[in-house]
Amino acid sequence: KQDWHWQFNLEKNRLEIYSGDTYFYATGLRQSQLSGDALQRQPLGIDDLSFLHASYELLTEECGMDEVNALHHAMNAVSARRFFKPVMPQSWYFLPSTARLTLSELILVELDTPEDSGLFLIIEQDDSAALIMLVSESLVLTEHKTMNRGSVLRVMEDRVARYASNSAILHSQHLKRA
Repeated sequence: KQDWHWQFNLEKNRLEIYSGDTYFYATGLRQSQLSGDALQRQPLGIDDLSFLHASYELLTEECGMDEVNALHHAMNAVSARRFFKPVMPQSWYFLPSTARLTLSELILVELDTPEDSGLFLIIEQDDSAALIMLVSESLVLTEHKTMNRGSVLRVMEDRVARYASNSAILHSQHLKRA
């Protein structure tokens, strides 16, 4: 019965979640990453809560994240799914793959760079591209650029190298149990 809603905080340059008038959580999304409707107060809907719950369960059960980190990243995933500004894919960081995978939301996949490989959660998927969030602790994209856990970007589906099985997750050199 509380008034849960999304609200943009201009001072902090962050999208936040509120319960009534009380601040609850600041997402990792800045104004430059958000679609225009994120700047206006928006209700936190049933779809948001459903995706939040499913993301949280996946991150705790499949990735072994502790509850606090899993909730943090699940909230970032749901905020990106709802408000991330449509952008062109940044596929050039990742090696092309010949795998023909059927992708959908809320599955874990691995992508490879020339330097590294990383574990990602698919947040949103369309006909040719996917919005993904890094689940690994970090990922070396280039000699001078690194991606941190929770970062979100869009890539073409042909860059997804493989599904991430439980054994791949457990043996990932970048995914640390918190």
